[in-house]
Amino acid sequence: MSQLKALIITTNLTIKQSLIDILEAHGIDSEVDEQWKRSFSNLNKYTFYFIDREALNQAEGFTLPVSSFLIGITSERSFDEGREWMKAGAYDVVVYPEEQSRLNEIIQSSKEKVKIQQESFGEASSGGGQVEAFYSAKGGSGKTLLAAMTAQSLQIHKEKRVILIDLSAQFGGLETIYGVKTNRSYIDLQPVLKELSLNHIENVATRDEKTGNYILLGPSNPAKAEDITEELITKVIRTCRAHFDHVILDLPTSINTVSFTGLNEATQIHYVLNPDSLSLRCFKYAMELFERFQLGTRGNLSILLNRAHPKSELGEKDIAKLIGKEVDASIRSDYFSLQPLLNMGESFYKKEKDKGQFKPARDIRLFVDKVLL
Repeated sequence: MSQLKALIITTNLTIKQSLIDILEAHGIDSEVDEQWKRSFSNLNKYTFYFIDREALNQAEGFTLPVSSFLIGITSERSFDEGREWMKAGAYDVVVYPEEQSRLNEIIQSSKEKVKIQQESFGEASSGGGQVEAFYSAKGGSGKTLLAAMTAQSLQIHKEKRVILIDLSAQFGGLETIYGVKTNRSYIDLQPVLKELSLNHIENVATRDEKTGNYILLGPSNPAKAEDITEELITKVIRTCRAHFDHVILDLPTSINTVSFTGLNEATQIHYVLNPDSLSLRCFKYAMELFERFQLGTRGNLSILLNRAHPKSELGEKDIAKLIGKEVDASIRSDYFSLQPLLNMGESFYKKEKDKGQFKPARDIRLFVDKVLL
């Protein structure tokens, strides 16, 4: 196993020296700083991040790779603060100085997990995969279909390693598009959440033989959907991101724990818009929420106009003018060509040079080239 490294960020001299001594006893090299810097986002460098509350605020927006362990250092017990650490992906939180002795157990268990991961999958992945979230505030917009077509194009045309996650947990939808029959879903990962690895994901996911896509389904059960937690969705996405080139999220229409977590974890949000006034009304309200929660505000929001047709109520230029934002890709309507493939669970592309047999398939391939790559 390669030499492990830790980053310590705190202004407390007592905590700083204590951590250095403990890490040295475990054979772990440590670097120390008093404040967070952008250069610390070198995901390949550190196995452990020991940071205090102030550093956590400074590191806002930092995505922790699954191969690393974020350990929070705090001086008081607080439910609200604990929730912030959890959202940041903290492996554990230690209250200093009363829980100082517990650090040895945390570090030892973390080292064992790193060893198992490296033996199973080689050196830890940098976690540099892209998370593409397909969302629309209007039901029936076609986002599930576009997500599936995008996943297939990335895998077949670009030879990317892709996993498609169905976060529409109550009733699903992807199993119909791919013709998948399985009772397994990411809710089954709840018991192994602390040790979640690629192995667990592959045991629960289904691999489509025709396209090569991995498909991770939701429970498709409203009762079980109530048991889905923010921690589960976050860890599933981050584990997948560490081992796949693209993680495609099919998000539910409603803004809830599942959809908000997916949007928050996304490196790119693709909003699916239909060319009608109802869709524009939903878009307006969605953007107000996005702005309030700082979603898609880092230049990572793209607009997909789906079911575009010359006889539509609104054209692409009309929509761009009304929403004050350019449409990034337009997907043409072609219901009668598309429906037979959906009914039979057939893939939309057959081979690398296949441009697509119908208009939406050809448009999605252009979208992948123009927006995703």
